[in-house]
Amino acid sequence: MSVLRFSRALFALVMFGASVSRAATAQTTYILPRDVPWKPIVEKGVPPGAFSAFLRGKASDKCDELIRYKFPSGFVYPWHVNHVSGIYTIVQGTLVIGFDARHRASAEKTLPAGSVMQGLATEPHYGRALGETIFDFYGPCS
Repeated sequence: MSVLRFSRALFALVMFGASVSRAATAQTTYILPRDVPWKPIVEKGVPPGAFSAFLRGKASDKCDELIRYKFPSGFVYPWHVNHVSGIYTIVQGTLVIGFDARHRASAEKTLPAGSVMQGLATEPHYGRALGETIFDFYGPCS
């Protein structure tokens, strides 16, 4: 075998090994809809029927977390303040965010599937679902 052929073969072997090594250490993860680890939301004042799933991060960390929420049609999440800013993406259904403790329609914002909202750190609000509603909350690190 000539030196040139040997060099090419060695180069190909090294590159193949490098690509296998990179693939073995990839950080990509996947969660299919059927595999979402739903758990009931059990919090004082929150009526039964809502679910959440931690898709990234930990409940205790509050940094770089991704949480998916599911509310049944007609569900109303009570008046509250989040104390953390986040990015909300409506995946399914319609989420209505209200900014009036008396639930006046004039103080509501209707967010259909595909909508993105940022904020809600200090604003008192409630949320309600039109149709089964699924949305993601991403909480970046401050």
